[in-house]
Amino acid sequence: MASSDANEADIALAGAKECLGSLARRTEQLLALARLESSLHAAQRVPVDLSMVAMAVIEEMAPSIADSGVELSLLPLADDLIVQGDQTALRALLRNLIENALRHVPAGGQVQLSMEKTALDVWIDVIDDGPGIPLERRDDVFARFHREAGSRGDGYGLGLSIVQRAAQLHGATIQLLDSPFGHGLRVRVAIPRGTAAEA
Repeated sequence: MASSDANEADIALAGAKECLGSLARRTEQLLALARLESSLHAAQRVPVDLSMVAMAVIEEMAPSIADSGVELSLLPLADDLIVQGDQTALRALLRNLIENALRHVPAGGQVQLSMEKTALDVWIDVIDDGPGIPLERRDDVFARFHREAGSRGDGYGLGLSIVQRAAQLHGATIQLLDSPFGHGLRVRVAIPRGTAAEA
């Protein structure tokens, strides 16, 4: 009987920890969106190395990436992936791009992150081999609290709203394109390399 009670307590504790983690992540997303909406970051323009941001975000997300059962690959990064902007906002942008992809790819699938620079911009591409989003629904995904059917995990439909606001603060553009894997989605954010635009 004691063993059974201990097992039940362990299960209850694990469930409580999972709920707290979910609540903490939702609170974090709401606070991130509120900060971006207030445009407090608009005045904080410094050179930001996007390759360093990417490595920090991936390291931070390592446990959740492992739990997802999805393979995340980072293609070799070019030198000098520098933009003028706010590091906190760009970190939120990249984290939410990756989280969104992981949430829509079944276990055993893949997500690929790449960055490249053009004459004017740095392109961030997050590509997955999930079910993708039909063309007619792609504009809808930026609405707050919108969740696509079939998404996994405890998402609240805020991730792409955060991505969109962070992109706006940097004068960046977002494109939702077909994945080169044959199915899935490519999300491309093009961030100007020069002085960021005012929101």
